[in-house]
Amino acid sequence: MHFAFLGTSGAVPSLGRDNTSIVFVSEGGGVLLDCGGSPIQKLLLAAVDPMALDRVIITHLHVDHSYGLPSLIRNLGLLGRRAPLRIACREEHAEPIRTLLGVFRLLGRADSFPIEIEPVSAIERAAVGVTGPFTITTSPNAHGAMPNLAVRIDAAGGPSIVYSSDTEPCAAVADLARHADTLIHDATFAEGEARHGVHSTAAQAGEVAARAGVRRLILAHIGFPHHEALAQLVTEARGRFDGEVEVAEEFVPYPL
Repeated sequence: MHFAFLGTSGAVPSLGRDNTSIVFVSEGGGVLLDCGGSPIQKLLLAAVDPMALDRVIITHLHVDHSYGLPSLIRNLGLLGRRAPLRIACREEHAEPIRTLLGVFRLLGRADSFPIEIEPVSAIERAAVGVTGPFTITTSPNAHGAMPNLAVRIDAAGGPSIVYSSDTEPCAAVADLARHADTLIHDATFAEGEARHGVHSTAAQAGEVAARAGVRRLILAHIGFPHHEALAQLVTEARGRFDGEVEVAEEFVPYPL
């Protein structure tokens, strides 16, 4: 079992970092958290068989977290997939996702596979389901007017990983990450930087990790100005958190 980042950037990508997306892989199935551009190519670059995906979780409907979903579904169909694919999302987003897929005529195709939309309630520690060895729960986070989900993956016989998705620092993410091994947290900004949108600084990510009592903090959703200047973010996070701190790297397997 392992996970890998298919992207690690905030909304604006660069040559070295694309929009944040994470895949969890095991022999029993795979889970994709958010879906940026060229998802099949990204899965292959991470040495993941796209056909292994059993479930996709779209945390929210900002463009950088969801625009690759039609491409993923169409490409899987062209590759010959026939097994159903489950798409979990906030219950407010179930119909917009159906509309998005309908624009590309991807629902109910006789030459493709079933798509099962799984609406998730906006309650803390909502049970999403089980994929292979992964038990998935979610909690609503704090992303302004955009409904959003933080996601916890509990791996049978392995550690628990929490992905904050895009969020301000909030108690719900810290509670969801309680006793987890690793917190992957939004670190769009540095301290003192002019902030646009509802996100966290690296220092705030460190504070959430400390409150949750995790072993390791991985900074993700890195703002474009910091793609070539990551040391500052790590230093700021370490100023608030005594555990391991690192910046997410794309296509590298993180063992579970």
